[in-house]
Amino acid sequence: MLYYNNNVRLKRKKKVFRGGIRMKIGLVRHFKVDCPHKFMMTSEEFRAWSEKYEHARILKKKVNMSGIHWDICYCSDLERAVETAKEVYSGNILVDKLLREVDNAPFIHTDRIKLPFPVWHFCGRLAWFFKSKSQPEDIKGTRRRVRRFFRQIDWSKDNVLIVSHGFLIFNFIYELFRLGFIGKEVRRVKNGILYLYEIPDYKRPFQYRPSGGQKGGEES
Repeated sequence: MLYYNNNVRLKRKKKVFRGGIRMKIGLVRHFKVDCPHKFMMTSEEFRAWSEKYEHARILKKKVNMSGIHWDICYCSDLERAVETAKEVYSGNILVDKLLREVDNAPFIHTDRIKLPFPVWHFCGRLAWFFKSKSQPEDIKGTRRRVRRFFRQIDWSKDNVLIVSHGFLIFNFIYELFRLGFIGKEVRRVKNGILYLYEIPDYKRPFQYRPSGGQKGGEES
């Protein structure tokens, strides 16, 4: 069953210490999307492909979930993520639009010049990093969104599963390392792979402290 979170802050449960148990956060990118593209594209062709990608079918596969019993699952509200979550988690899924992918818009607008698809993709992310107005959301907005999501999840759970999208997961990993979680450094987030991050048991019960470690501080 799916439960939709309309960005209403949930009341936090009292955290209970469980000696010797490490909290685990699992990150899964949705299954690969079947949406081929041309190599050379104009900006409008890249934009049209991006829109088509949002509704294309996914290619399901078996995912190794490391035999972990997941206490709770959060998922992006985009269809490809929801369908993936249903395959990897059997309980109730909490759907949240904060877990949507970071939009990658054309960094320039031209009807005449065609560029390779990887150039459109890479330069869009570069524009995101440098806070270009060509992008609907820049690095500051994405990091703020990640921290906003972390503020509302249930940190009393031992095993938390998050099903989302490649570039947003990359930003999740950045935040988890900042919080002291231990796990694999990832340069490219692959589809349908579990990335596991743990907090040492001596830091339990864990409390999320955004913005330089100050609990309840202003988002940055």
